[in-house]
Amino acid sequence: MMSVETALKGAVQIGIVVPDLDQSTRILQDLFGLGPFKFIEWPNRPDSKYWFRGNEESIRIKQGFVQAGNLELELIQPLEGERNAYRQFLDAKGGGIHHVLFEVDNMDAMVAALEPRGVRVLQAGTGIRPGTRWVLLDSTDLVGFLIELRQRAPGCDGTSIPQKA
Repeated sequence: MMSVETALKGAVQIGIVVPDLDQSTRILQDLFGLGPFKFIEWPNRPDSKYWFRGNEESIRIKQGFVQAGNLELELIQPLEGERNAYRQFLDAKGGGIHHVLFEVDNMDAMVAALEPRGVRVLQAGTGIRPGTRWVLLDSTDLVGFLIELRQRAPGCDGTSIPQKA
């Protein structure tokens, strides 16, 4: 039974894992007119943190972002680290739609409300936008895909990506 603490509102992002980010974004731009993409490698700050199944891990991923109307597409290419949902998804499926992201006002309350109902955090981290946090819920067996939650930092519009200096 749904509760106020676990009610999801509109989706803001679709995450897609790809084996070759440059090739995928080039095709999406050239063939389908999506773009321009903004690119970033994560971790992108010295204070970036990442956890997989509750353990702090070290990974490196390359990401490409593009707004498609009100929905952001995030393409993710895992570069380093084996203990992460992106690498495991790529190895198992060869790529594809990985997660749907929903923004929440109080991520800690939502995670706490879901845990007794058997929904655990698969991975979590600090966002590319300073002060932003995210969790990826282990929801595939329940709904057929992963659900990501993001809590924005105060004053962040959720779409701006810090540019490299």
